[in-house]
Amino acid sequence: MPTTNHNIAKNTALTLVALLSLTTVLTACGTDAKTTPDGTAGTSTTAVSKEPLKVSIYTLQQGAQAVDPSNPILQEIEKKTNTKLDIIWSPLNSLNEKTKVMLASGDLSDLTLVPNIFDSQVVQMATSGAFWDVTPYIKDYKNLSALPEVVWNNAKIKGKNYGIPRPRPVEGSWGVHVRKDWLDKLGMKVPETMDEMYAVLKAFTEKDPDGNGKADTIGLTGQVETDSMGLYTWVEDTFNGAFGTFKLVGNQLDFIAFQPGERQALEWLKKAYDEKVLTSDFAVIKMTQAREQYMGGKAGVLGSALNPQWLYTDAMRKIDPKADSFPVPYLKTPDGKKFAGQDSGNYGMYVIPKTVPEAKMKQLLALMDQGYGEEVSNLARYGLPDKHYTVKDDLKVATEQAKTDNVADTSNNLGQLFQMFDKYQRAYYNGIPKEFYDRSKKIIDDRAAFSTPDAGNGLISQTFLTNGPELKKKIQDMKVKVIMGKESLTAWDDFVAKMKADPNVQKIVQEINEAYKNK
Repeated sequence: MPTTNHNIAKNTALTLVALLSLTTVLTACGTDAKTTPDGTAGTSTTAVSKEPLKVSIYTLQQGAQAVDPSNPILQEIEKKTNTKLDIIWSPLNSLNEKTKVMLASGDLSDLTLVPNIFDSQVVQMATSGAFWDVTPYIKDYKNLSALPEVVWNNAKIKGKNYGIPRPRPVEGSWGVHVRKDWLDKLGMKVPETMDEMYAVLKAFTEKDPDGNGKADTIGLTGQVETDSMGLYTWVEDTFNGAFGTFKLVGNQLDFIAFQPGERQALEWLKKAYDEKVLTSDFAVIKMTQAREQYMGGKAGVLGSALNPQWLYTDAMRKIDPKADSFPVPYLKTPDGKKFAGQDSGNYGMYVIPKTVPEAKMKQLLALMDQGYGEEVSNLARYGLPDKHYTVKDDLKVATEQAKTDNVADTSNNLGQLFQMFDKYQRAYYNGIPKEFYDRSKKIIDDRAAFSTPDAGNGLISQTFLTNGPELKKKIQDMKVKVIMGKESLTAWDDFVAKMKADPNVQKIVQEINEAYKNK
């Protein structure tokens, strides 16, 4: 039977429909620019047609172990992002030092974490063109551009973003924890003033709060850095009613270390050291050791962000089932005002070296855009549903498999790398009971009414970039000597007077105030 024009048209139409249907299916498999780091908007078939993008990343290892390349969660993230990730994990205790070495060598990963955005080395490299200025590109990425303005603004170097900030909530990073069960046992309330806090330290040291009949507890533990008071900064902050390097006095910024509140803080800490309510090895103990001392029931107060409360409490309850690490909501300054520090909205940033071609730079932005979205972020933070967590009371509860696959603790490493902005992030910890989570959310909400931002955040003094590191170490060294009694408080007064008269210090203050006025 001869083929008619009608049949030809009909068969052609059917063929076109079939081809269109097949195209739709294939496109659906690879659709969504945010599912593959191709740096473009709209639909694509990248997941189907392109090889995985190879990405090297240098980042923080907050958990006890690095994530192995065979980790099922990492592999699932690679699958969803169509990438092959070569991750260098740097433990927290050596992060700053190792990062400085990497920056100095110029041997950087595609995405390199710099924990201190305003470190002099970082600022100098950024402004000299070592990193990509990503400012013009952010608008093209849904999740990156949706980050709160404060996150981006507080990560700017001279008005530009030279990296992708690691988003953090503005409330909850500042603080101090106290053993509330010990307070209850001794009939004491949660301290609100520094005098009340000192009384707590004395009681925790002298009144056998754990009830074992031994004098084996100490009031306060923590760790110091070479250029700051580390886990003891909450003491300085409270006495100064401010935190960071500079304090706004009237309408002028000045070094916090030179304020009367700093002297009061040193006097308080010296008394604590002399009366042995502060751990005797405070000047040399590491952060991990201080945490172990606190979690092990040997110390009752520890400077800490809000979120590890369940990490601490869960460990303590292996010793005492009633243990409760309570984040103190606020402390009052000498003039009676409630104080809690307000975070910048970020903790470090990922820089992309200028040696990376522009096309790949856009792919890296797309990868982080996806990583800061809900799907990948939840995968990184909690793992796979049913396998790594179950849901109870609307909260995700980690399974035993989560421990095996490195997502069981609050600071799991992949969760440090890919993380969406969450106002209540620091209220949460894997497995936290709902009452603890709700308690922390309330603290976060309450603090929003009075928390104090860092007045000097993002302000740059060229002289401080050059002389700041040495200056901060000199100041910190003197603080430790005063606390340990190697130098007197009178010697501290003389030191401050000498520092204020230093031409470099005066120039730093001048430049910081110029930057503040032009902010």
